[in-house]
Amino acid sequence: VSVSAVTLDLDDGSIKQPYNGSDEGSVFPNDGKQALTSWNPHLIYVEGGNTFWLHYCLNKGSEDWFRLICEACCCTDSDERRPALYVGKSAGAIVAGKYVETATWKGWDDPSIVPGLETYDDWMGSRGLDLVGGVSVFPHMSEDWVELVNDKKGSLDGDEMITLQEQEACCIEGSLHDSFISS
Repeated sequence: VSVSAVTLDLDDGSIKQPYNGSDEGSVFPNDGKQALTSWNPHLIYVEGGNTFWLHYCLNKGSEDWFRLICEACCCTDSDERRPALYVGKSAGAIVAGKYVETATWKGWDDPSIVPGLETYDDWMGSRGLDLVGGVSVFPHMSEDWVELVNDKKGSLDGDEMITLQEQEACCIEGSLHDSFISS
């Protein structure tokens, strides 16, 4: 299987680390917008980190990363475009859900990194990409968090939630609003 990949810096929209897994010449996108549109990616992988900073970067700047990622993952299969598979791990999984406030539940991420949204209360009701159609995501699930999740999930609009164990990622076929978990 031949794979070409790039890293998209959501902070500045630049492309970094182009990789061509075949002997053939590849044409890489010039910027992030092109990477998510005309390059027509098969897969969009969003890693972890500070959920609040990731959400901020998805919403800042001249590009509407939220919209571009949703369009890349949720488009219908056509001659010009096919939907990309979204794979989110940790913070990348949280932002794929309906709400990102699940990141406030454990207190692991520091919201003060985002200007104007410095407290956990500021993030209540903040929307994610909603790629699964109304489902929120809670990563790093273990027995330690069962009671917390059961208590908190009722505060979300709808009780549907995906919980991910430590080594799991949320894989989403956005055009179908369907997800599966991979470890």
